[in-house]
Amino acid sequence: MASSPETCTFDDSVAEELIVGYTAQTLDPDAAIAFERHLKLCSRCRRLAAQQRAVWSALDDWQPHVVSADFDQRLAQRIADSRRLFARLYAFARWIWRPALPLAICAVLAVLFLLRDGPTGGRAVDARSSARIEQQVEHALDDMDMLKQIGEDVTVDRTSSPSRKI
Repeated sequence: MASSPETCTFDDSVAEELIVGYTAQTLDPDAAIAFERHLKLCSRCRRLAAQQRAVWSALDDWQPHVVSADFDQRLAQRIADSRRLFARLYAFARWIWRPALPLAICAVLAVLFLLRDGPTGGRAVDARSSARIEQQVEHALDDMDMLKQIGEDVTVDRTSSPSRKI
């Protein structure tokens, strides 16, 4: 196993395995003696072995941080708080869209009305199509009233359930 200071006879993966085994003192005695002879001749392996010893030394000196006795309880509380925050944000997002829905329906109907009237070039609309438009507007208004009533029913149900005591 003779080697010059510039080159190492071991493949990189073999050298790394031997160095880790040598510093962890898991090599069999014959392999350890042979590797010590190699270390006297190979500066690269000597440098890597010294670095590996420094790592093992740092790991031996490392002390874990002391965890407080109420760590689990505080962690569970933070998780519960974040879930409550998410639930509030979700409820707010659902609430904020409720008033926008009738407006969106009206906007879609208006756009459809304007696009449908495009080829007439702004000419007067005959009585039959005007009656149909009025009917569509009435249906849209009825739908909006129904949506508002549904929203009020949901609001009443939500406010009554939390006040119930067990």
